[in-house]
Amino acid sequence: MDSCTWLYNGAETPPLAGAVEALQEYMRNREGGPLGRERNSEVEQSLRENIARLINGSAKDVALVSNASEAITLIVQALRLQAGDNVIINTLEFPSGVLPYLLLREHGVEVRLVEHTDWTVSVDDMMAMVDERTKLVMASHVSFVSGARLDYQELHRRLLRTNALLLLDVTQSLGAVPVDLQAADIVVCSSYKWLMSIHGLGLLALNPARTERLLPGSAGWRGVTELFYPERFSSFEYYPDARRFELGYPNYAAIYTMEYSTGLLLKTGIDQVERHIVQLGGYLIERLLESGRSVMTPVEEKNRAGNISFVCENGEETANRLLQEHNIYLWGGDGRIRASVHLFNDSNDIDSLIAVLSRS
Repeated sequence: MDSCTWLYNGAETPPLAGAVEALQEYMRNREGGPLGRERNSEVEQSLRENIARLINGSAKDVALVSNASEAITLIVQALRLQAGDNVIINTLEFPSGVLPYLLLREHGVEVRLVEHTDWTVSVDDMMAMVDERTKLVMASHVSFVSGARLDYQELHRRLLRTNALLLLDVTQSLGAVPVDLQAADIVVCSSYKWLMSIHGLGLLALNPARTERLLPGSAGWRGVTELFYPERFSSFEYYPDARRFELGYPNYAAIYTMEYSTGLLLKTGIDQVERHIVQLGGYLIERLLESGRSVMTPVEEKNRAGNISFVCENGEETANRLLQEHNIYLWGGDGRIRASVHLFNDSNDIDSLIAVLSRS
């Protein structure tokens, strides 16, 4: 890859050399037939253990599906919501955390929408909408829009006094900052952003404390305890853990690359990754404010992670121009530009961006 300034991490991260090698290993193992499948299982288990360490859970708490959108849909199906029930979402959610719930309205389920204030959604505003018929609160740990970090631990602590489950989307945080499954009921994530893998894998993690009775609305051979037994044409039994949500074979190419990338994150130390990201993001915010930009991301370190957003009416056009003319990778659109810093970025990347923006 040509030399560039990669601040596109909230969309996807650059390919890692070690991930390329992991892909090659996967293809080599396919030549081994059944022996290759044995190695696939070993790498898969290693990935589950890596993810478990990153989310403060157990390997059995982690299901491997196709993407975060599928994970969310599987949970929506499992809730078996009825007319009169309600779910709570907010105006800083990505469409994957909105669309499945809008379909529920056809069945009499109410979708309650929490508005953001200054690009942040508060726990108080979400809790104000919870009542005895609330079955689920859906929220992102870090907003894809503004980069604001939610105090989900406090939200979950208060939801424990209700019947509502917390579904936490950590797509914009896992791999950048610590995530705690014990402070949520359900955690979902994609593979190709801060976890530095490739497309084609989604994580669905269950905190068993309040999800033991949450059964899938579908069944696949990967989610049941036995395959070839006399009663297989009349009955089946789900796994008692998160694997019950798996259907068929997962994307092993993505499993191999994520096993490598999560191992790298764990070796580096997620606390160290967070310190670097938060400090570098603070430097970016400081430089943006100095240049007169309207920053949407909170200044306080505890309230943000790696996404730094600022207002730009022609965001998509500006991002495309910076890519074409200066080889700077950003996300632009929807009236803003988002620069996302990860562990491999440094102050030189920030200075390069600010220098170009100053001339715009």
